[in-house]
Amino acid sequence: MINHAHVPLKTSTSPTISPREFKDAMAGLAFTVAVATTSYAGERIGRTITSFMPLSAEPPLLMISIDASSRMVDLIAASQQFSVTALSRGQEEIADVFAGKGNLPDRFSVGSWDVWPSGSPRLAKALLSMDCELVGSIDVADHILFVGTIIEARFDPLHKALLWSERNYKGAEVTK
Repeated sequence: MINHAHVPLKTSTSPTISPREFKDAMAGLAFTVAVATTSYAGERIGRTITSFMPLSAEPPLLMISIDASSRMVDLIAASQQFSVTALSRGQEEIADVFAGKGNLPDRFSVGSWDVWPSGSPRLAKALLSMDCELVGSIDVADHILFVGTIIEARFDPLHKALLWSERNYKGAEVTK
């Protein structure tokens, strides 16, 4: 067994790259485009994200990163739940709307939405939808990392992932 020490988050004392250099470097990678959603006391909220990852299969855990200034942080904390939908090719409009483009008063008017048994919004047709119960959060710089246990998931193998790379949407290509 390997012993490891927990290292609390701290501010680095080393020189760092600039935010522009960071964004330019990340632009060369490909990320799955997703929409994170939650609801509490009749209020629904969602936003486009590319910062999420599976943490564990047993128990099944998922982590998302949300800007600390977002109203979504308060609603996830209050509801103790969130859902994540990995978008499919052809769902670029949904990604744009939940990224704040278009200034629609109700972002959920784009796409076909229903709800999980937990009450979190769920996009009816997508590559992968997961409903999560919040089990923890970590403050990191200007974001909050939320960790949730995946309590339900739906996967449609007929859909192909919508990716974000080089500051544009791209479709996942399958080669055999």
